[in-house]
Amino acid sequence: MNRLFYVMIAAIAAVAVNMTGLPQAGAGESLPIREGSTVTLLYQITVPGNEEFEVRDLSQFVQGRHQMLPALEKAMAGMKRGDKAQIDLTPDQGFGQYDPRKKTVVSANELPEGTKPGDVLEDQSGRHATVTQLSESGAVVDFNHPLAGKPLNVTLTVLEVDNPS
Repeated sequence: MNRLFYVMIAAIAAVAVNMTGLPQAGAGESLPIREGSTVTLLYQITVPGNEEFEVRDLSQFVQGRHQMLPALEKAMAGMKRGDKAQIDLTPDQGFGQYDPRKKTVVSANELPEGTKPGDVLEDQSGRHATVTQLSESGAVVDFNHPLAGKPLNVTLTVLEVDNPS
């Protein structure tokens, strides 16, 4: 698989909370997602017109804590275990518009040894950037999210909903 695919997976995973375990399917009654619900879901993200890009993963998040894109949280409100949804996101609803001002030049002595185009680097403040061009004097790095400026098709399947008491 190409490097961009792995970059996209890492970027998408950064949006969701890391899972510590999955509840058993079928446990409890089917409750609707509401503010404060802990939701476990399966998601698939594709970019229209790009058959090579697809991300499928499990995620767990708390509704209303801004751990997911706002448009996805809004679409999931009221869904129950077993519900599925297809959500089309505009770039603004996803990861924003592409901003060419988020590209910068980094001198060669600031780059890790063996840096290649497509590598994802982290700056001192923890921001991630993709190396887009490389020369002997340095590199052009892009701090835009890899999905910035792209419409997204998101398919969600709710696996579990745990509402607070």
